[in-house]
Amino acid sequence: MVDSKKEHSETLDDLIGILLLSFEEVNDFYIWTIAEQIKKIGKMNQTSINRYIVISEMNDNIAKVNAKLRNVLKASEEKLQEIFQKALDDTYTDKRFARALEETPLSDTAKQRIEQYAQAVSRQTAGTLTNLSNTTVVSKSYQKAVDEAVLAVTSGNASHSEAARRAVSKIGGEGLQVEYESGHHRRLDSAVRQNVTNAAKQIAQQSADIIGEELGYDAVEISAHSMPAPDHAPVQGRIFMRDQFERMQSGLDCTDINGRHYDGFPRKITEWNCMHLASPFSTKHSKSRYTDKQLDEILKKNKEGCIINGEHYTLYQISQEMRRIESKVRKLKEEGKAAEAMGNDAMRLACQGKINDLAKEYKELSEISGIRQRKDRMQVSGYHYIKNA
Repeated sequence: MVDSKKEHSETLDDLIGILLLSFEEVNDFYIWTIAEQIKKIGKMNQTSINRYIVISEMNDNIAKVNAKLRNVLKASEEKLQEIFQKALDDTYTDKRFARALEETPLSDTAKQRIEQYAQAVSRQTAGTLTNLSNTTVVSKSYQKAVDEAVLAVTSGNASHSEAARRAVSKIGGEGLQVEYESGHHRRLDSAVRQNVTNAAKQIAQQSADIIGEELGYDAVEISAHSMPAPDHAPVQGRIFMRDQFERMQSGLDCTDINGRHYDGFPRKITEWNCMHLASPFSTKHSKSRYTDKQLDEILKKNKEGCIINGEHYTLYQISQEMRRIESKVRKLKEEGKAAEAMGNDAMRLACQGKINDLAKEYKELSEISGIRQRKDRMQVSGYHYIKNA
């Protein structure tokens, strides 16, 4: 790790977004390559098609995709270091610790523990990303798309254009997929985002715990935000003695420092897409970030939510719907790019029409709920908007 006092202009989310751009470029190359080969197959006929040549070209293209993926992984190591350093910097400069650390600097032992933990997580995450690349389904999905295109040409039982449309729509919608031992599949970029984000949170959480332990902080304060998930909503912003927080993290009932009782929940704070952080807190010296009135108001506003098409939704539910739309728009844009590579203008127009409808719905949800639009989450590099779809 580099000097913890280094200044960063980007936020942690910005840095993770920059890292993901490289993986998205590999995904775009993968989709475009398949679409172009399917287009070539469509220009052949039953007598002229040569399976050997088709398979040979496919294998060459798969090798190119894998080579790009390996290059991205190698280049991502430096960016990972920057992301994890940012997580450390944010912890060291946290207002809860800044003044206390000026008065009582961290011991060399504590600094070493933080450094060793950060390096361990960094190595583990780099290894995880390598494993993701090794289990990314490039050949299987590519082979299936090509087989369907060849079959359409050689059998004469189905139009090639329809078979190509189905194949490209599926490839464009799914992108590069990671296959887990369980048989579960997930998009590569989503898997990378979750692993890197969780690793950065682990570093921030563990370093904060070590600093808090060094300073003698005896409790934990959970952060709060405006759209909490139902399981974590009751405990957000509350303060728990360390033994009670450990009960919470084990899924057991727990009690905050003011005697409020909470039912246990299985999803741990800071894990599985949880947006909360658990900051060390001193019952002797620290001051709570939130008043009871503020926390009650957040929960009340989230619960009140909005009425949409005659049905009630909490702000959390609306935010989840907006995330779903963002994901759907990205997939449609990838389909549109694949259709462009294949020369299928009708499919491109159809994708753009669906994107326009979703963008309108997205804007309306934002205006009704007051939740900020995140158009950056719907961007796909190289996608060209069609004005008159």
